[in-house]
Amino acid sequence: MLLSLSTALFWQRAFILTLPLMVGGILHMLVVRFDILPGLKIPLHLKALGANKTWRGILFMPPLTILGVALAQQLDAVWKTALLVEQSGVWLGMALGFAYVICELPNSFLKRRLGVRPGETSDRYPWFFSFLDQTDSAFGCIFVYAVWGIGDGPLWFVLFFFGAVVHVVVNLILWACGLRRQPL
Repeated sequence: MLLSLSTALFWQRAFILTLPLMVGGILHMLVVRFDILPGLKIPLHLKALGANKTWRGILFMPPLTILGVALAQQLDAVWKTALLVEQSGVWLGMALGFAYVICELPNSFLKRRLGVRPGETSDRYPWFFSFLDQTDSAFGCIFVYAVWGIGDGPLWFVLFFFGAVVHVVVNLILWACGLRRQPL
């Protein structure tokens, strides 16, 4: 019984740490889909990163992730996992949101160098780039959690793969709802 309670708590902790990025990412997809503030849809660097990496993403993702942290903090208090309750939701949300978007940039840069069009998958290395697309932002977010002293090595390891699976599932749901052009 103790093992099952411990395992359940572990997965609750992984879910709580993933929730801010799920909320931020879903809300950001709504911003993109409904073209909110189109004047901010200015590419960061068209040639190097493509048209999909914009100032709007840089400016929207951090505050939207703050909302996700606030929700995760509420769930953290209910589940008593003691991960985020003591944290500043504003600073943590900003850091996670920035880490999320910044860590997507090297992947975009690499794809542009290989001639892959923005929003498309590489024909030459489809599995590599699909994996990278689902995990690139996880590196930055795990780094933020490490700097903040939230979680530990085993949780971060699982969070990396759990986050990738959640990313795929959320992308498929958004695609099915018509909020994404491509499923992955």
